[in-house]
Amino acid sequence: MKFVNRGGWSVLLLSGLVGCGQEALDPAPATPQDAVLTAEQEARFLTPPAGCTEVTLGETFNGIQLTPVQYERQPTFRGDLTNLGGTTRDELRIRLDMNTAPGLYNLATGGANTFTCEQCVFGYQDIGTTTQKLFVADSGALLLALQLSPQQTLGALSNVVLRESVLAAPRSGPYTGSAVVEGGECRWIRFATWNTLRPGGCDPREGSPTSNLPDTACVADDYAGTDGTLERALGTKTQGELCTRTAAASEYELATTDCEQGFACTDLVSDDAQCLKTCDFMSPAPGCPSGTICGVYGVCTTEAILVENGFAFDPALIGQPCAGGFTEFCGVEGARGSCFDPDGAAGPAGATCRPYTRARSDCAPGEELGYVYYPLAGGGIDRTYSYCYPLSP
Repeated sequence: MKFVNRGGWSVLLLSGLVGCGQEALDPAPATPQDAVLTAEQEARFLTPPAGCTEVTLGETFNGIQLTPVQYERQPTFRGDLTNLGGTTRDELRIRLDMNTAPGLYNLATGGANTFTCEQCVFGYQDIGTTTQKLFVADSGALLLALQLSPQQTLGALSNVVLRESVLAAPRSGPYTGSAVVEGGECRWIRFATWNTLRPGGCDPREGSPTSNLPDTACVADDYAGTDGTLERALGTKTQGELCTRTAAASEYELATTDCEQGFACTDLVSDDAQCLKTCDFMSPAPGCPSGTICGVYGVCTTEAILVENGFAFDPALIGQPCAGGFTEFCGVEGARGSCFDPDGAAGPAGATCRPYTRARSDCAPGEELGYVYYPLAGGGIDRTYSYCYPLSP
């Protein structure tokens, strides 16, 4: 199965970044680089809170930059921590809501709870071992300085206090909670940056500045099309025509194809590479050629080919009961969803067609963000296809 085998430069006001930051600050004439530099200069004068040990963050990576690939339900960036105190590997995670826009955020807003935070910073000491310990930020500032796509961002952390924490309600489900351990250990990040931008990166979502540049195609790297890589589309071939893709000569150049602008040269749905129109399944009108639909990886293909590759379809429309249980695709073009029964109480044929969404913040009160789990070749995962569902009372 082969599927398995708002961008722009923002301007920010930095006043208060290293203190008790506001939720979001008014813009001022500064580039993202200036904003990060100012934050770093201010952080030099900080001192660790009493009882806290200073830790540092190494290079950070998004889903496709990890080996194996790990695309999470919301944009999550990972990097190694040093001096955390563990005997094996220690890791920091920065998790943003898909709707997080460039700006300055106060990490205290999340209440040191991995369930309630939208901009989350938490770390693991001795990750993956029986001695693993959780640390969650209860204060500090997070600056999202530049956003090429939800998965490709540049930002900074300042004056972040990480408190020893334990798992707390809810303990199961897509997102779990945490609670600070009274009298527990404390770690502190004076200043750290993250950068998951990459040469040729783009945002496949409809309307992004990089989704439809002249003589290119923004080819999605994840199932739900929230992260992409540009290719130079220099030919005239369109939907279904066999194509040739020439790899980039260096990491600072783009691969080239003989497809027309907006068509990816891919072998995801065939033995031989062919041109497929790129699309956004969340668009009310994805614009696929007649007889095709907007499928996974943001390309137009036929329902029959998707079924052949293991994807199931249900004729139910959004909000209607489905004929069977879990199904990847229901609804129609421009209003797609997934069939899901959150507690299984309705039996094998009791699922409802629930609309796809990308952001956890788009879920209404009393709802949670579910996801479709796709295993990838080499042991990777992709959880970017998601939907809101009602929580059990």
